[in-house]
Amino acid sequence: MAPEYAMHGYLTDKADVYSFGIVALEIVCGKSNSMNWPKEGCFSLVDWVHLLKEKGNLMDLVDERLGKDFKKDEVMIMINVALLCTQVSPLHRPTMASVVSILEGKTDLQEMVSDTSQVLDGNKLEVIQQYYHLREKNKTHETQEESISMCETSAFMSDTDLYSVNMDSSYLEKIY
Repeated sequence: MAPEYAMHGYLTDKADVYSFGIVALEIVCGKSNSMNWPKEGCFSLVDWVHLLKEKGNLMDLVDERLGKDFKKDEVMIMINVALLCTQVSPLHRPTMASVVSILEGKTDLQEMVSDTSQVLDGNKLEVIQQYYHLREKNKTHETQEESISMCETSAFMSDTDLYSVNMDSSYLEKIY
């Protein structure tokens, strides 16, 4: 399940891209994303893949049952496409058309990596953090049942946001 949907209930076209990335990783490794991942503190298949990438051992991801009967370059393309598809921020995920183009060999994977590596500047992160700090500071003892008026909503919040944001979390830094 895409992080933006799991955390905020936002369903976008990029949620399908995230799901494709998960399925691609499941096929490569022969394991389900929903299984227990006791491997070195990993909570999911994506965590495990990122751990292997940090260690430079992405080929350890490949299903052992394949033995050596696979093309390493094609597996690496699939793993890297899956990593692009499973980025935390939907803004940094490719479109499915781009994914298909890469897998068909029409687009170079490096082009996609450089296109999606644009990180939002620190000012935007700071503005978002200030917004939530101000919102928490001004928060009264309202209950979740009280409705949020339309004038309080913005690009950062919708009337379905009922949970407070932990500004000490590093989640926003991962996205932006």
